[in-house]
Amino acid sequence: MDLKEKVYWAFLKLLCAFGRQNWWPRIWNIASVEDEVILGAVLTQNVSWKNVERVLENLKQMGIRSLEDLLKFEDEVLEELLKPTAFVKRKIKTLRGIFGVLRSGNLSREELLKVYGVGEETADVIMLYAYNFPTFVIDEYTIRWFVRFFGFLPKKGEIREILHFEDLFYLKEMHALIDELGKRFCKKEPLCENCPLRFKCSFARK
Repeated sequence: MDLKEKVYWAFLKLLCAFGRQNWWPRIWNIASVEDEVILGAVLTQNVSWKNVERVLENLKQMGIRSLEDLLKFEDEVLEELLKPTAFVKRKIKTLRGIFGVLRSGNLSREELLKVYGVGEETADVIMLYAYNFPTFVIDEYTIRWFVRFFGFLPKKGEIREILHFEDLFYLKEMHALIDELGKRFCKKEPLCENCPLRFKCSFARK
């Protein structure tokens, strides 16, 4: 079984074990999917998703219907609205930068990466889940699982190449499934005994 075959085996095992994750989770559903993904991807940096949910629910209750409507507020007001997610001054600057890219009509992964506060993970989340651009999202869960499962650590670009399949369903679900695996079993202190991937995982087999 080569690396690609092993990846797809892992995908099918995780899909059977955890079911479809159906990302992106909708909370701020009076806004567009695109706006919710952008806001969520930025706000969740360095903070629990539960804090992001609080903000999104508050925006919904306030009747704010778009990223454009939100960014019409002065920074001082935005700091209060986004306060539960921490580092809000930096995140406001990032959101304004992304909105500028959207208004320019030149949206791309490369343009997003030029925005202050946007790294590869945030850019890939936005491109994949908001705009259906086929890219694999690599986060800490992905790297931790990859090293344990395959037993080696290539460069980040090589990880993306190994994990990538040109299929949006796979790309969206596999990223979400790896995150779910990381929360349940492939933790910093791994719980290998009941992990659905233990029979082919290099770390678990040791």
